[in-house]
Amino acid sequence: MAIFSSHLLDATNGSHAANVDVIIYQINENGEKKVFFETKSDEGGRILQEFELSKEDCKCEYEIVCKTGKYFNEKKIISEINIKFKMEKPNKNYHIPIIISKNSYTVWWSE
Repeated sequence: MAIFSSHLLDATNGSHAANVDVIIYQINENGEKKVFFETKSDEGGRILQEFELSKEDCKCEYEIVCKTGKYFNEKKIISEINIKFKMEKPNKNYHIPIIISKNSYTVWWSE
């Protein structure tokens, strides 16, 4: 079982970014995109989900979309963060921490 996790941290006040809408899309080899998973970050700014990945799933690309515009509730900000990644092994942990602010973000890949 693959485990996907993320941790959203709010750089503007040093807190956890809770209740951020998050969608993970699966993009197949033909470029077709479909919703793979949809959730909100929990009170600790975390997302944790286990996936049963098939061989075909492992060949796909994924895109996590974090709806930060609703979270910050202001105009002229980054309205969403889009990050593409792969989950090529069906029994691995995939962790993407993201530090967000109204005008920037930082992301890194952690295994």
